[in-house]
Order: sequence, then C-alpha cells, then structure tokens
Amino acid sequence: MRRPTFPAMGTPDAEERFRRTFRRAHADHPPCLADEWLMEPCRRADGRAVDRPLVWSRRNGPWRRHDVLWVGAAPGNAGGRGSGTMGAHGTRIPFGGDVAGANLDALLAGAGLDRNQTYIVAALNRLPERGGGEPKVAELREPVGGLASSVHLLRETVLAAAPRLVVALGNVAIRTTVAALRLDDEPRLTLPGLRRLEAAGLERGRAVAWPTAFRPDRAFAREWAIVTDGDPLPHLLRLMHPSAQNMSPYAGPDTAFHTRMVETMAALRAAVPDVLDRSVPPADARPAPPTDGIYALPEWTEAIGPRHAELDRLWREKGI
Repeated sequence: MRRPTFPAMGTPDAEERFRRTFRRAHADHPPCLADEWLMEPCRRADGRAVDRPLVWSRRNGPWRRHDVLWVGAAPGNAGGRGSGTMGAHGTRIPFGGDVAGANLDALLAGAGLDRNQTYIVAALNRLPERGGGEPKVAELREPVGGLASSVHLLRETVLAAAPRLVVALGNVAIRTTVAALRLDDEPRLTLPGLRRLEAAGLERGRAVAWPTAFRPDRAFAREWAIVTDGDPLPHLLRLMHPSAQNMSPYAGPDTAFHTRMVETMAALRAAVPDVLDRSVPPADARPAPPTDGIYALPEWTEAIGPRHAELDRLWREKGI
C-alpha cells in the first residue's frame, strides 16, 4: 500500500532525530522499523501481533520541529477495552475515532491547526493494562523498546519536536511532561503532585513560561540548547482532557460538558496568539481538515473522518 506524504517534512536533522527515536521505541518490533507509518499493527520478530501496540509513528504528526506539541494520557479504545477498532489503540492514530478525538480535532481547528501541523503524543503511548483510562505510574516506569521508560520516550519526543508550546491534556499529561525533563534529577521516576505544580504557576487554562521551580536537568538543558540553537524552553498550557467524561457534543449548552469545551477552546485560542504570535480563525469559522498526510490514511478516510465529522457537526450546531 502506498504510504502517505506530508506537504513538507521539515529539516533533515529534525526528521532524523524522530527516526532515531522511532527505531529505539520500536526496537522490540523489528517489522515496524521498515514501516514508519505503521500501516500494520506492531509485531514481534516472530510475526506475532503485539497485544498493546505502540502508538508512536508518523501517524502522530510530521517528523519536524513544531510550534505546538500535544501530550495526552494514553491511547484509548472507544470503550472497547482492547477489543474495539476505534480509538488510538485500534487505529494507531492518537485520539483517532472516539469522542475525545473529535473534541481534539475541534480544538485543533479552533487554534488554526490540523494534524499535519503538529505532533500528538501521550504519557503512555500504548493502551493501559486495565484496558483504558489513565496509566499507572508503574506502567510509565516500564521500558519501551530500547528506552528506559515511557517518560524517557516523552523526553525524546520533546527534544525532537522542540516546540514553543506544550499543551498538556489532563493531570497525568502535565505531571508526566514536567517529570520528563527532570529525569536525571530524580533517582526514582516520580511525578510531581498537582499542588506543587499549581504553586509553581501551572494552573489550568493559562499558558505560562516553563516554571523555574521545575527547571530541567542539566543533560536535557544541554541537549535543548543544541537542538533549538538556544531557544527558550517551551511554554506550558494545562488543559482539561477532552474525553467524553469531561466534554461532549451530545450534551446541551446548559451542561458542564458543554461549558468545559467552551472554556478549553477559549484558553487555547488565547494561548496561540500570546505565545506563538499567530492569529487564530474566527470563532465561528473553524476550517475543515485537509485531505492529505494523516487525513489520507485508510483508517481516517474510511472510519475516523466520517465519525469525527458527525461529532463536529454537533459542536457547530451548538456554536462551537
């Protein structure tokens, strides 16, 4: 099957850094090493399918530097607990095919972005052992291919994308993102508590410069200076996770499920011009997604796209 291509792949150095990270992350999945688009689910050397495939490939976004990096909690399965075909666990596309995915696509478009212009990753890039929901800290500590843990994979993703803004979707995402840049300063991988993060200025809904109270370790700081030519550390924007449990296009405008989406959209639309000095589209004119890149994958055209389009229509009917 012909692989999709992006309009522009970025600088060779950035692409090669993504490729090295991909090969380390999929070190236990030799067939994946020749399949950077993951057109087939992950398989072991003997050809057996991996029970919980790794969702980290070109399906997450272009392999280049990005203005915005999105961090979620873990791939979902649209309620299938490992057996469904929708959700990132089934489609190998982050936020692919469930309500959370449709909500994220609305947020992306509201910020003037699409999946071909950003990178989407998670604290744990495979379905949690319990079949969905948030990962346990013990899972985040488990090795991923040739990497020491999922948090190390997130650390490498931040360095590869070198974003100006990291959008953390939910509490696990913000705690893991901060921890990922401080691994050398923590003898045992731990996640900072929300009270400490909030005391450092990381309150929900407001983009802030990387807090000095959680300064990255020296190794990360040196590497960041090299890959960015000395750019400042990214700003952090902590948002509510766009799951169906938090915000839903099926809910009425007088419900918290609607209000949370309105507030999340407003926070993101405020952060983009403030941090990135980029304009956002009019609130009532979110652009439709393109048809190339990730949007040309068969899983998208045949299943995810129609599902997201229907949910997007419901949001638009409610003025979002």
